[in-house]
Amino acid sequence: MSQSRTTITGIHDLLGEGGRLDYPALRRLAEECPEQHFIRLLGHWVLAGDRVVRGRITPSASDAIETVRFEPGQREPLTSSLPGNLAEVIYVFHKPTRDEDGMRSFTLGRVDDNDFVMPDYAVSRTQAVIHVFKGTRFRIRSLGGSNPVLVNNRPVERDVVMREGDVVSFGRFRFLLLAPSALYLRLKGIKPQLRIRQLINALGQADYKALKEYADKHDEEIFAQLMRYPSLVGSGVFRGYSSRVVGSDPEATHGFLPDVSAGPEAVPVRVLGRSIYPLIRPERLEENGEEYLTIGRAVENDLMMGDDAISNFHARIRFGAAGEYFIGDLHSTNGVFVRGRELGRQEQELFDRDRVKIGRHEFTLMFPSTLYQHLTGGGND
Repeated sequence: MSQSRTTITGIHDLLGEGGRLDYPALRRLAEECPEQHFIRLLGHWVLAGDRVVRGRITPSASDAIETVRFEPGQREPLTSSLPGNLAEVIYVFHKPTRDEDGMRSFTLGRVDDNDFVMPDYAVSRTQAVIHVFKGTRFRIRSLGGSNPVLVNNRPVERDVVMREGDVVSFGRFRFLLLAPSALYLRLKGIKPQLRIRQLINALGQADYKALKEYADKHDEEIFAQLMRYPSLVGSGVFRGYSSRVVGSDPEATHGFLPDVSAGPEAVPVRVLGRSIYPLIRPERLEENGEEYLTIGRAVENDLMMGDDAISNFHARIRFGAAGEYFIGDLHSTNGVFVRGRELGRQEQELFDRDRVKIGRHEFTLMFPSTLYQHLTGGGND
């Protein structure tokens, strides 16, 4: 298949046989498209081939075609029966239909009636089933066989929840569970050198100086591997009047009334460009299966912003199934505005360079490439 970003319009254009993606087309897409466009076109997480484990296989005593026993740790090399390099074998969690309970389920094995076909005799005919909730929640179950299913080198004895970056082994093959953004950087050949969590304080705010030094030292692709997620970056303050009801709790949120005569735009404040809140996927998962970050004045928030016009729990940003970000108002005193319009009770999807008003402050959503330009443009020193 010979396609480029001008002809690929969605996941169907990249699907091959046995649940695999067309690797050459996928790599060209990553080379030609910006990250956000790649994520939206792919739209689903993947199992990406990592490596073939060396070991010893024990043939069956029967003439019947059975799963061979595999014992890892021996020195003799093994040749994959999957076509091409295992790093080019990428299975995508795409399926138009759902189970009765709203999940999408994917079977994996060596025979053709599986969703993910892995033609190797160290893999059982049907070795595992993976259930997907809301596009980003994964649970794997072993269906038995001669060789165990492993997650991070531990046998799957019952249902195991998987997260991004987990190593999953079937027979002698190792795969990585990757989000679209992680796959994009992998296809670009970018390896992480620093973890962004190391640069974030208890407020959820990144160390501006360290982040800028990293951006100045490395090129944009290396910086994007560090960030991986977009950030809310302070950009300005709205002029107006702050008030508190007399006799009310001194810790209550102050009402904020914009000064109409000052105009509808926030006044740029250069120092606010140092306030960078990366939207890193939370380590916890809510009871309803959702993943989100909360924004507010209280210390319990993921992103803590200490301003009297910001409510204790002001807003939340929800992670969508395919790399989307949705912001919602948590019944705040002064509301949440996106691109100049108040949200009300409806969530709003956020895009690169969107302006977000929280209290009296304005933030700009910046995907990694935009943040890189912001940090290296020389306007925030």
